Order: sequence, then C-alpha cells, then structure tokens
Amino acid sequence: MRSILASLFVLLFCATFFLGAADQWKIKTGGTQIPAGWEPYGYDSFDENDPILLRQSNSPKWDDKQKWEWNTAGLKIPTGWEPFGYDSNDEFDPVLLRRSNSVNWNSGQKWEIKTAGIQIPAGWEPFAYDCKDEFDPFLLRRCTTGNWDNQQKWEVKTSNGLNIPPGWEPFGYDWNDKSDPLLLRRCTTGKWDREQKWKIMTGGLKIPVGWEPFAYDSKDQFDPFLLRQRIK
Repeated sequence: MRSILASLFVLLFCATFFLGAADQWKIKTGGTQIPAGWEPYGYDSFDENDPILLRQSNSPKWDDKQKWEWNTAGLKIPTGWEPFGYDSNDEFDPVLLRRSNSVNWNSGQKWEIKTAGIQIPAGWEPFAYDCKDEFDPFLLRRCTTGNWDNQQKWEVKTSNGLNIPPGWEPFGYDWNDKSDPLLLRRCTTGKWDREQKWKIMTGGLKIPVGWEPFAYDSKDQFDPFLLRQRIK
C-alpha cells in the first residue's frame, strides 16, 4: 500500500512539475486604466466600453509590477510610444500605442509606420492588419533609434489556420476574411528559425496551459481569442 501511495505521489509531483513548466496565461479586457501586471496586446474594434485586450503570464520572468499606458494616433508616432495594434473601425486615430513605466523601457525610442500589400520593404516589420483595407492592409513599423536592423526582410501571407507551414509565425487575424483569416509572417534574414512549427486554436476567457493569446476575432461572440502554441 505504501509503495502504491509513493508511486501516486511521484506521478502527482511530476505532473505538477511539468504543467508548471508551461506558461499559463490569463486574459481580460480593459478601458482607459490598465491594472498593474497586465500587458496590452490587442484591440476589439467593436467594443466601445472595454476595447483593449490585456494578458498576464505566470512565468517567473513576468513582471507583476509592470504598468502600461495606451493611446491612439494617426501615422505620426510620438516619442517613447510603441505601435502594437490597429483599430479598423477608427478613421482618424486607428493606430494603437503603448508605453511602459519599466526602468528598461526606452523613453527616447522613435517609431515610424506605414501600410503595404503583400510585398514588405526591407527594414520594416509587419505587426498589425487593417481588416477594411483591400489594397494595403498590412501595418508596418520600424524603429529609427537603437539597434534596429534596417536590412531585415519579411514575408507575409494568409492561411486558414488548419496547417501552418514550417517557418511561418501566426501574428494576426482578419475578421473580415472567412476563408484565410489567419495572418502569417516569416523573416528571411538573420537568425529566424525556418523549422519552427505552430498550431492555433480559439478560446474564451479561460486559456489552456501552454497556449499564448496573440490576436482577436472581433466578430466572434463565443471564442474570440486567438491562441497559439509552438510545437517545434
């Protein structure tokens, strides 16, 4: 009997250890004020009250004291603010900005943004998408301060999400596209892992262990959060 209990204890310990090794994320929505420890990462274009999407990880490296502010802007980005999202329903200030009070945050950073189609010019990184733009829907950004790689080269394409090809990273979602709504990107320069493999799923407010929230489907009322997991 003791040996059986001991074996069960070992199994429970191992299960707890390995489950704890995978990050567990929490998500919620917010308005103007972002609570400490939560990071803004996305936006719900159809929510007029709490449109900002927040996430928090249980990773030991996560800063529970971090504090963020967010703002909107046009194509001119003020110093110290980082562009991270886009509101396709806003015709005047659609670009989502964020900045942190962290001591590691570069308050002198300066970003430029522009739009593009499938062809991404060198030195620009695709980071968001305008679901209502049929011609130049991809939002690009580049930092004009620090050690930004002006030679980096990116490729983008869309997918139905059922089988993401190796080397491509899911980074956004087009809620106006019913066929291939998932946005993929890969870097063809530098140390990009060309063998990386991802899978995605949708979820509600409860995020399974090991899955990272990265995008949002503003037209899905049941499982709007897009989750991704790297499997290779």
